[in-house]
Amino acid sequence: MLTRQTTIRPAINLFAIFVAMYFSELASFPLSIDEEVTAFRTDASVWIIQGRWGAYLIERFLIPHPVMPFLSPAVFGAGCVAAYLLVMDVINKQELSIAEYACFAIFCAFPTWFFIVEFYSNIAAIGIGLFATALALWLIAKEDVSPLSPRFLGAVAVGAFAISIYQSFAPAILVLGIAISILQVRAGSSKSLPKDLLRTGILLAGAILLYVIGDAIFRSFAPARNEYFDSLSQPGFLLQHPVTVIERVLGAIGGIYGLDKRTYDVALWAIPLLLVLGGWALLKELPRTKLLVTAVALVSLLVPFGFHFLAAGSMPVRSLVGVPIAVWLFAYVAVTSGETRTRVASAIVLAVAIFQILVVQNYRQASNYLVDKHDTLMAGAIFDRLSAAPSFDAKRSYALSVFGALPFVTNYPKPPGSTVGYSFFEWDGGNAWRIAYYMKLLGYSNLSGSSQEQVLQTIVHLSTMPVWPALGSLELKDDIVLIRLGETPSYANQQALKGVASR
Repeated sequence: MLTRQTTIRPAINLFAIFVAMYFSELASFPLSIDEEVTAFRTDASVWIIQGRWGAYLIERFLIPHPVMPFLSPAVFGAGCVAAYLLVMDVINKQELSIAEYACFAIFCAFPTWFFIVEFYSNIAAIGIGLFATALALWLIAKEDVSPLSPRFLGAVAVGAFAISIYQSFAPAILVLGIAISILQVRAGSSKSLPKDLLRTGILLAGAILLYVIGDAIFRSFAPARNEYFDSLSQPGFLLQHPVTVIERVLGAIGGIYGLDKRTYDVALWAIPLLLVLGGWALLKELPRTKLLVTAVALVSLLVPFGFHFLAAGSMPVRSLVGVPIAVWLFAYVAVTSGETRTRVASAIVLAVAIFQILVVQNYRQASNYLVDKHDTLMAGAIFDRLSAAPSFDAKRSYALSVFGALPFVTNYPKPPGSTVGYSFFEWDGGNAWRIAYYMKLLGYSNLSGSSQEQVLQTIVHLSTMPVWPALGSLELKDDIVLIRLGETPSYANQQALKGVASR
């Protein structure tokens, strides 16, 4: 059983590992796309619209302004540490070895985490959700309890809260339940893998049901719809194009587990080797149930991609919160194998994998640092050009009307499923409202986005202006600042030009 004496030192050591893996995030303040809007948000009900009422409660009552340095990623780290200690307690590891500490680097810093850590508005809540996921399973796995017992019902409530923070914790509950069940069978503390998995399935079903009830209650207070969230749900596409969906899912699996460079834009070849070694260790150690246990372990690698089938085969990488748990399971089994050669080879591969993960993280940090420099200088240059206009008045407010985008070009990786390395002046093809919000964060407080009528008034002239930084690429017309950032019109620019032509 966890006690204060047995958890303080391991918790400190684990958090130190988290700091080593996320030092760049903890020591800096890299703003990502969307956070320029979140920083000015005063109503957290946007989470209810997305079905994430747990995230709403956290932002409403615990962290009302999540876009802040250090604290948000630190809360995520604390959640990772607490979750890991609960898992170690379930498998009766009171004293953590070097293997347990090393595998924590995979548990808390597998690169799929980086795609959600880049969003301050999410990451603190995600840490709490990960802890709730582990706590729910700890409540039912630490003791053999009936599904109708208060302890089991409490686990259902905790699991529902985890799902309400991020729906992707539903498959994560199943993945972690599989991992715990396999490790308990491996340690001899469980005699029936099917029974353990059934118990996890009952927990997940109950948690989903309770989440749906809570979602219906909260949505009655905020009935609006979220177009982006709704666009992810395309179950009909699977029926119409099953082969396409399967191909997309297989491609996503290959990219996530390091079989190609598409996902991270950096090689991660040690991960497939680690998965092979973990599978081999399971086959060697459990001769009676090796096929069942290994098959279930392999299923855990696929479970996080379940939502892909409902989303036409494509989901954001940040949604795969179950993947680090599945990879951790294989890594842990490999480096704690009873066979010396497997254990030594796995330790070497794990060390390489951790190094490669650090490379991925530091490349992302380099891209973040450089794009932040670019955007800061760009914002200053725009305001300098604006303030030099003869009719400019610092006491007046101005609307931005933007044509085209100004891409940030760098030789550092810009992962396609991430906002890292992308400029506020290029996202959405050049979004005036995003640019205005970003510049407000930097202190240029008299700027805002333009209304639809203002866009229609200026779009034709904007399309004929020279491209930034040429003279004449920025003009001030009454209360509207016209900026042409690029040659190619954005989708919004195209629609505006069509709107003018149809008048």
